[in-house]
Amino acid sequence: MQHDNSLRKILESGDVALGGQTVTHSPEVVEACGELGLDFVWVDFEHIGPAPHDAQIFENLVRAAEVSGTEILVRTPTSDPSLVRQVLDSSVRNLLIPRVETAKEVRSVVEASRFSYDGDVGERGIASSRASGWGSALNDEYMNREDGNVSVGVMIENITAVGNLSEILSVEDLGFIMIGQADLSVSLGYPLDFEHTEVKSTIEEIREKSKAHDVPVGRVVSTTEDARRAIKNGAQMVRISGGEISAVRDQLENHMTELDDLS
Repeated sequence: MQHDNSLRKILESGDVALGGQTVTHSPEVVEACGELGLDFVWVDFEHIGPAPHDAQIFENLVRAAEVSGTEILVRTPTSDPSLVRQVLDSSVRNLLIPRVETAKEVRSVVEASRFSYDGDVGERGIASSRASGWGSALNDEYMNREDGNVSVGVMIENITAVGNLSEILSVEDLGFIMIGQADLSVSLGYPLDFEHTEVKSTIEEIREKSKAHDVPVGRVVSTTEDARRAIKNGAQMVRISGGEISAVRDQLENHMTELDDLS
């Protein structure tokens, strides 16, 4: 079982992590992404996918990540601490929590991911799960290793979160933030208008505050040029949008266009 969280190590070293996505929640796609050299694979349970309480799904995704040398990044549907604990006990080590608004909410999530937290006992709890070797490694070494490897990030995607950003960024052991520019543009009143002055200035405000608090920032981009621009502007996590279904669609569409004269 892979112990070191390579994604957390990349972020803590100040380097850039590149990621892809699986929209079918397929271990095979996770394995293929790892073989390509991607640092993480985004697995979304907020908008798509099966029930997020099915531990077997996460265990199989993690096995595929371990085989191919990548990490999975699971976006949960809620910030429920009980769900945080269950996903981590499946051996997932990177969580992304959507739609957070306050530092209190973020602290509750991060505390649920830790055995020890901010000088006190955390809320992770003991479980005979895959993460603990099915109970064979329930000791101080296991708990210290888990606390040193788990990374919890949050989506900043509405104006309430932006207003509370300094407090959110000050939460102990917050691993990173991801700018959700699509929902942020909606919250600001300019749906999907990413070139609007207020949308751009708000994203810049998030970036600057994150840098001041030394919290890594992630972005979702559509093209390699967008990826280069995001990295130049300080993004440490960059996920190329899309997934296997859009890739198949684009490939088939190209072939159909080339064969248009036959139809």
